[in-house]
Amino acid sequence: MRTARQTANDKPTKAEKTRARLIEVATRLFQEQGSENVSVRSIAAAAKIEAGSIYYHFASRDEILRAVLEQGVGGAREEVLAAIAESGADSPPLVRLRAALVAHLKYTLRHHFSSRLKTIRQLPKRLRDHHMRQERDYAAIFAGLLREAQRKDLLRGGFDPSVVRMLALGALTWAAEWYDPKGPLSPDEIVDELMGMLTSGIVKG
Repeated sequence: MRTARQTANDKPTKAEKTRARLIEVATRLFQEQGSENVSVRSIAAAAKIEAGSIYYHFASRDEILRAVLEQGVGGAREEVLAAIAESGADSPPLVRLRAALVAHLKYTLRHHFSSRLKTIRQLPKRLRDHHMRQERDYAAIFAGLLREAQRKDLLRGGFDPSVVRMLALGALTWAAEWYDPKGPLSPDEIVDELMGMLTSGIVKG
């Protein structure tokens, strides 16, 4: 049983709250202005703290950028895994794949996830490599579903599942650049269009 002291100790510290606020502010500024136009000073001003105080929480601007990217991928991963679980462990792999793609698209649209692709190139190699490992772990969720579908003979032969996965995720990630929430299709319907192309194709045989 959790004691009152244990419960209190689980609460975020002031430093943790400040760090979280800095990441939240930096995320918004990077999205609105482009990461190349955002400085430590501008992040501090928006967060209403002294610029020098940021270095208590982050060693550099690049460390802030890495934290923003990590939080983005981490959030997407949580929502995708939750969607897969909700669709049922015993459901067909393509049903779980659709659920995963819908969750990815919805997260992308809410957080303008495509902007992170532009900022990855700006990271120093050390930080970029770390982030790309996280990206690969995320992509492995979708790759695993495609491999399962392939093992169950649900996919046509002659296609590389890795390429299919990259094309599908790439298309949905960049949807934030053109999607109109007032348009004729919902995110679920867009994924249904994509799944139709993946499973049936658009060219008559």
